[in-house]
Amino acid sequence: MLPQRYSLGAIVLHWLIAAALVFQIVFAESLEGPRGPDLFARYQLHKSVGITILLLSVLRLGWRFVAPRPAPVPGPKWAMTLSGLVHFGLYFFMIAAPVTGWIIVSTSKIKVDTLLFGTIPWPHLPVPANWGEPAEFLHHFMPNIAIALLVLHVAGALRHQYLLGTPILARMLPGGQGKAIGALVTAAAIMLGAVVLGNVIDPRGAAQAAKPAAVATTPVAEPALDATPAAAPEGQEAEAEDKATDDEANAEPRNWVVAKGGTLGFSARWNGEPVDGRFARWTANILFSPEALDASKIDVGIDLGSVDTGDGQRDGTLTGSDFFDTGKFAKATYRASKFKALGGNRYRADGTLTLRGVSKSVPLNFTLDITGDKARAKGTATIDRTNFGVGQGDYASTAEIAGPVAVSFDLQATARD
Repeated sequence: MLPQRYSLGAIVLHWLIAAALVFQIVFAESLEGPRGPDLFARYQLHKSVGITILLLSVLRLGWRFVAPRPAPVPGPKWAMTLSGLVHFGLYFFMIAAPVTGWIIVSTSKIKVDTLLFGTIPWPHLPVPANWGEPAEFLHHFMPNIAIALLVLHVAGALRHQYLLGTPILARMLPGGQGKAIGALVTAAAIMLGAVVLGNVIDPRGAAQAAKPAAVATTPVAEPALDATPAAAPEGQEAEAEDKATDDEANAEPRNWVVAKGGTLGFSARWNGEPVDGRFARWTANILFSPEALDASKIDVGIDLGSVDTGDGQRDGTLTGSDFFDTGKFAKATYRASKFKALGGNRYRADGTLTLRGVSKSVPLNFTLDITGDKARAKGTATIDRTNFGVGQGDYASTAEIAGPVAVSFDLQATARD
């Protein structure tokens, strides 16, 4: 004997998919506007929910073949045919919509890694690039069909429940006896919740809230390059210079070991919005003394694959061939052996940054405070990413992602000798 109601698993899957579909349709309205961190985060959430719908739909389709379900509701041939077509159309949409979206992402010229909800890696499909255009057409056209199918599906259920007196809502929701007011309210609440969530959710705000504090590295403000120390009293300037020269000739630079907990970060602008990040793994060999600037030198190695902006999918893009291309250039280096005292605890290093195989001179302003064998250094530099080829293809333009990138560091070190 066939059951009177669907199984609990079928009911849960039905309403999860229904709510996710409504959310996607409503949320899709926000996927417009200039590209930037906000739109990027919205697309990542859109992809995550789409793949979730695909997985739930495949599970729901399989569930139909293993779990007993109620007999079809009898009725006129036209009504049963229309019901069958609507159900087939909904299943086709639930699978085809995310698959076409998956094809679009997989064939895009700009490769962006997909992490479901920023956590679970999802691969690209190995499909030809020419599949992208028809997939995009279908993907943007299908929501209109889906809305029509949803309206027909709901209208059919309400027709059976309230016009024909068939308690069909009781099959898919608890509280569906009699006039099924409880079932109707529950269904309406689920759909309304999906609509509200699709309108108010802020995926970038959620990502920012979950981001570790250390990731949002803010460049340290440094004095201007042309700042100069106060002039020495008349008659003492030459004597001071001679003494400084003698001190530097006799002094040796100290070897410093960087302590854990230092930060090496950057800040870029994407359509006017800041994108802050850091590198989790980097090393610094420091041979430095204010009294031995001529003999001082620093050598910094940066593991580009350790970039962290608080968004795994964006980080995957940064390590890809359009940006850092870590497959070919795993590390960046900064080396300096020329230093200038700017007065007080302020210095400038004139060094060379090598990034993506390109080497350019980059001045670095920093402050240094030494107490015994302990030191703290903070500094900033500004580079133009386009000089190093960081940003290929569509990303090469500075119309969306600005060329200048502020780099900052804050570290503590202990003298080894």
